[in-house]
Amino acid sequence: MPVEHEAITLLREQFPLLQQTINGHPLVYLDNAATSQKPQTVLNCLQRYYTETNANVHRGSHTLSNRATALYEEARQRVAHFINAPDSREVIWTRGTTEGINLVANSWGQQLREGDEIILSTLEHHANIVPWQMLAQRCGAIIKVIPLDENGDLNLQSYHQLLSSRTRLVAVTHISNVLGTINPLQEIISSAHNIGAKVLVDGAQAVPHLAVDVQALDADFYVFSGHKVFAPTGIGVLWAKADILQDMPPWQGGGEMIRKVSFSGTEYNDLPFRFEAGTPDIGGAIALGEALHWLGTQDRSLLLQHENQLMQYALDGCQQVKGFQRIGNPSESASLFSFALHNQHPHDVGLFLDQQGIAVRSGHHCAMPLMEALQVSGTLRASFTFYNTHADVESLVDALEKINHIEKTSVASPAIETPNSLEQLTALKGWNNRYRQIMQWGNKLAPMADSLKTTDNLIAGCESLTWVSIEKQPDKTLHFVADSEARVIRGLISLILTQVQNKTAAEIRQVDFQAIFNQLELERHLSQSRGNGLRAVLDKINQVVCQPDATEL
Repeated sequence: MPVEHEAITLLREQFPLLQQTINGHPLVYLDNAATSQKPQTVLNCLQRYYTETNANVHRGSHTLSNRATALYEEARQRVAHFINAPDSREVIWTRGTTEGINLVANSWGQQLREGDEIILSTLEHHANIVPWQMLAQRCGAIIKVIPLDENGDLNLQSYHQLLSSRTRLVAVTHISNVLGTINPLQEIISSAHNIGAKVLVDGAQAVPHLAVDVQALDADFYVFSGHKVFAPTGIGVLWAKADILQDMPPWQGGGEMIRKVSFSGTEYNDLPFRFEAGTPDIGGAIALGEALHWLGTQDRSLLLQHENQLMQYALDGCQQVKGFQRIGNPSESASLFSFALHNQHPHDVGLFLDQQGIAVRSGHHCAMPLMEALQVSGTLRASFTFYNTHADVESLVDALEKINHIEKTSVASPAIETPNSLEQLTALKGWNNRYRQIMQWGNKLAPMADSLKTTDNLIAGCESLTWVSIEKQPDKTLHFVADSEARVIRGLISLILTQVQNKTAAEIRQVDFQAIFNQLELERHLSQSRGNGLRAVLDKINQVVCQPDATEL
């Protein structure tokens, strides 16, 4: 295993959350594309603001307000410096990337008319799709989509063909949050400008890793979130060229964004305040400024080199794991990748990795159109940053190998053949033993016929596709057939079926599922999404057994 650079080791020590164990294992945090951890200096900054300075900005003549205002505006200047914006007035505080895109769609987007065209890409996060769809529905604009090459790069030839005299906006991600693809923004932006279109860049995944220079990029809008760049949640930035912002109407009305208000009319404030209605997240903005200032003092070329080494080390190791398949292979990639294990649902793998203290993301990653293009329902994603280590990578690889080992030995291992006794499952000591048993039940659950996998039987609220069919029998009992893509859900369904199968509605209503979950500590060990999916199955059952005519069954 390569030896960590001393500077990387010292940096990691500045992140207190990483110094803990999860499920008895040292935490391996590989979900940085979803949110990053925070260095002690940012945590101290946030605490210091609320313990020493807390006051509203721009609105008071007292010392605390003046102090808060100075820190708040200094943070804006720090953001401008970090992204090389020519003027800090071009930095608009938002709640994050999503709000920044919505601001542009609801303000600048007011000028669009029927037949105008917006170009998106297949790689986009939902946050860079849905606001434009909503705008198109309001004004009659047309959305066009840049397709992908087989390796996960954007098809630039198709992009150039999509550009036309009707194109008003191109909205693309800087780095894909699913495949890690780094898009060739220089070409995308210059080509759009050549036909008079504006360009918005979703930089949420780029700012933590790349040196972003908005002047060199020449984008018209650039948005990113604080929580992905080592700052708190609930704060973000929209940067836009000053001349564009000057022509944009305010999006939200209220305090701060006005200069004068009367019932006969309102005069709006200057930049940047006209887009910052209401009391902002002052502490979050100051902490974001601190995070960017701290990051700017690091040797970013060393950090990027380390991340690239981790990425290659992880790919080299994972590709030795039987059944591992990387999803996409872009020509230029950031330090994240999506993958699958043969015959394993992403949620099952993600849950197993969590039992080993390894945090990865599983699901569609808020990129359903991309999943459709890739012809998968979801993927696993490992995302790295500079505080990750080669030991983290080896833990991931070892855990994936362990999944294959468990698969090989599960048939021979002793197991409760059918979940006919809750007491038998409870008697198994420790969550790992219960988890393994539940997964084996998932293997043994009889598959549902395709004819029953209908929209009516599909369970809403479960991340993995799950179906439940309920048939009323002549003897007033209910017969259930259920299935899921995820094995852990199949196993939990098996457990539920032992409590409801071939019972009357009245008998089922007497089952205390909450007590069962508590007894097995399910809510402690299941993620929120899987817990919600389990409850969605129970809701489906309750809808039937609590019907007015259920007493007659």
